[in-house]
Amino acid sequence: MTQITRGFEDPVHDALQVFRKVLDAMSKPGTVAELASDVSFGSASAAASQILLTLADNNTPLWLSGSFTGDEALAENIRFHIAAPVTESALDATFALVKAEEAFEPDDFRQGDEEYPETSTTILVEVEGFGDGRELSLTGPGIQSANTLKVNGVSSNLLRSLIARHEAGHLAVDILLTAGNSVVALPRTTKIAVENREADLCM
Repeated sequence: MTQITRGFEDPVHDALQVFRKVLDAMSKPGTVAELASDVSFGSASAAASQILLTLADNNTPLWLSGSFTGDEALAENIRFHIAAPVTESALDATFALVKAEEAFEPDDFRQGDEEYPETSTTILVEVEGFGDGRELSLTGPGIQSANTLKVNGVSSNLLRSLIARHEAGHLAVDILLTAGNSVVALPRTTKIAVENREADLCM
């Protein structure tokens, strides 16, 4: 029995709306953006599903963490709606989808290069929600002074990954935190402080 669910009702319009929301989130790190549609695939959140539906295609390899690799509904919808090839190599991935409670090493993903830093992997990290939980202080481009973001469901392992410095500086990955219909961007240029510890969010 098929587990394919519906995609966007108006693919061009709806994808454009999601694209604009993601761009806005990237320009305002730490700010929660809400997506209007309830489209979701398998166990992935509506926000993560719609971002992949909008940005991924058959030329953008997708890496799935252990929590998602056995999700047949997600896999079937990725094949049907997106056609993104699922890769076992994090270094080959344009996009990655992981659960916040899963530890991952940012250096395992593509970091881009001096000429094209934007070719790094974009990692979608599924958290439990925003508004309570661990408090992060964010500074950097797009933030006038500092933004405070409360994230629920962020493990200590993930926080250690987020604040781990990368010697290459701007050669890093972008992070999109997703929960329900909400998305928060943590671009590679953002700095994060947790419990008075500050480090570049350069992964």
